[in-house]
Amino acid sequence: MIRTFRPADKDYIIQSHYELYNREFQYDLSFRDFIADSVTGFMDRSNPRENIWILEINGKQKGSISIKEASDETAQLGLFLLDPSTRGCGYGQELLETAIAFCKETSFENIILWTNSDHKAARKLYQRNGFELTETRVRLLSNKELTEEQWARPLSFR
Repeated sequence: MIRTFRPADKDYIIQSHYELYNREFQYDLSFRDFIADSVTGFMDRSNPRENIWILEINGKQKGSISIKEASDETAQLGLFLLDPSTRGCGYGQELLETAIAFCKETSFENIILWTNSDHKAARKLYQRNGFELTETRVRLLSNKELTEEQWARPLSFR
């Protein structure tokens, strides 16, 4: 089941992102702080054009995705995570479709997201859903040199 965010989900989102990205990509605690700031910002803004969804299976949180307002016309997707036990089951596609539908309902014209080049499965999912790579930049993040990628898609697509 995909449901909307509850305040009790805050710790799950922060901890699950940190643990997964630390284990799979060796991100440091600065990544945890970045995620905490993102979730706290969402809660503080209470913007009706923003939302976080939680993938819940058998009463347990197993993933998340969010949309925040980047501008009047553009939404930014983020906080996209799937528990490794759920990968390959179609839940990532369902979360992404939920976020895209919300963007259409709230009259955004475009969606952007930032990811890193080493997130191969996520990049394939974005591409299959009409996102195109629009920008790359190399930055020192989480005590690592990472190639950040911006992907975008217009909402008139499909």
